[in-house]
Amino acid sequence: MRWLFFWLLCASASGFLPAIAQDHIVQEFRGRGSTTTGLFKVQDRWEVRWNARQAVSVAVLSADGTIVAGGSGVLRGSLFVPSGGQYYLKISDGTTATAASTNTAPAGGTNTATAASTNMPYGVPPPVATGGVPATQPEPVESWHLQVVELGKSVASDQELSVYTPFFIVPDSAITPALPPPNVPPPALTNGQISAVVTVRGDDAQGAGFLMRSPDGTFVVTHLHLLAANPNVKIFTNTGELITPLSLKGAVDRDLALFAVRDDHFSYLPFSNDVATSFNVGDQVIIPDIGQQNGVLVGKPGKVIGMAPDRIDFDNALSPDSSGAPVIQVKNGKVLALVTSEEPVDVSANLAKAWPGNPVPGSESIISCYGLPLYGVQGWETYDEPRFLAETLFLKQFHEDTRCLDSYLNGKRHRQRYVGDETRALDNRYFLNNAKIGQANDSFKQLATGGDRDQQLDAARKLLFDLDDIADTGMSRLEDQNNLYVFDQLWARKELAYRKALKNELDDFGNNISQLESIAWSR
Repeated sequence: MRWLFFWLLCASASGFLPAIAQDHIVQEFRGRGSTTTGLFKVQDRWEVRWNARQAVSVAVLSADGTIVAGGSGVLRGSLFVPSGGQYYLKISDGTTATAASTNTAPAGGTNTATAASTNMPYGVPPPVATGGVPATQPEPVESWHLQVVELGKSVASDQELSVYTPFFIVPDSAITPALPPPNVPPPALTNGQISAVVTVRGDDAQGAGFLMRSPDGTFVVTHLHLLAANPNVKIFTNTGELITPLSLKGAVDRDLALFAVRDDHFSYLPFSNDVATSFNVGDQVIIPDIGQQNGVLVGKPGKVIGMAPDRIDFDNALSPDSSGAPVIQVKNGKVLALVTSEEPVDVSANLAKAWPGNPVPGSESIISCYGLPLYGVQGWETYDEPRFLAETLFLKQFHEDTRCLDSYLNGKRHRQRYVGDETRALDNRYFLNNAKIGQANDSFKQLATGGDRDQQLDAARKLLFDLDDIADTGMSRLEDQNNLYVFDQLWARKELAYRKALKNELDDFGNNISQLESIAWSR
């Protein structure tokens, strides 16, 4: 068997095998280190074949410096090029220092079949012996051997590697079989990461946050909206221990709150000021799934799929209650962002059933999540908590009054609370939560009942006057926003736009008072 292999090898080298005899070797290069060859000319359908003792990279460039093909590997390999023309090669095995490289074509070349590369290090003259006679250099060990071969017609164009006799033969025993990748278990939350998650609880709302250590101190991170109009806020560790905050700051450009806390015996997630440059799209992240029904925090692994100055998108499959959880980088345990919820998106029933990524399988109301980055914040405001509570309680009541007025004028709308919570119940009776609107409507019915047409019109005009007065309540306070925190200013602008839209409706009723009469009688 060994003699048969030797005979086939000799026959291949001598041109005895008909398939290989049709190939034509145009050029050969051998050497070590890095080199740029001269130009050579080939016909259509040719390839570069190489044999190397170690990893080697080969690039094929056209005469104008354009890279046509490239590859790298160890031992044997080849590159197929369909089009003929003038080309040159860049070859490197990384064993010698190289000068600054460009893709400029070499000046001239050779078409001999034995042009070899000597590969002396750039800028290093040969050693000189005593008396000025050049010293004899040892013969360098060749690391690679390449052939430029025009393919015969019997060779398929999609053949990745043509068999040929190399200048030196690397024994098959030197080829180490590739080992299968190790079975790496999925990432999981550490006990310290679980302990860093906290509960933020007030009289009106409850949510989550986490403990964080940064170069500026130790903090509890949570949402500003969770603190808004929510009296008697308290913070608890996941074991129920009360955390006493020292001060409060709010971001001016996103829904982030920082409670400074005393550096006690708590578990903290690390945050570094250079975190913005330490991760990329594709990095693994793990997020505590706060919505687990059994009360045990489970880490949901995933990866970053998008980055922007004000948001981080990820593909972790979270339950809708995970707002306030930390987005933790797996490779170093640093916290990147605070999970927050998008506005609810309604989908079709078929999509709700078929979508495997639906956070609530089968639900037609999807609340997806993204991360509010903790880095890149444009500024922080120091909050006086009683003042912030007073401002947000006023904004909440202003919204409720607007909602009641909207319910009276447009009772077919769905009820929606100020925090974005939505039910499917119609709110055509919701206006009764505002006593002034109910009294104005009762007064209209008393004046209009049993009267003639003029008396009914007078009752409708008085109702319009009463509703206008209700719509004006609180407007001047919100229009002067200089005394509000930035978070409250953004909320106030939305509320003003909502209230002004209803005032425009009331103005239209002045020209169509009978339409207002119809609404009043239906209430």
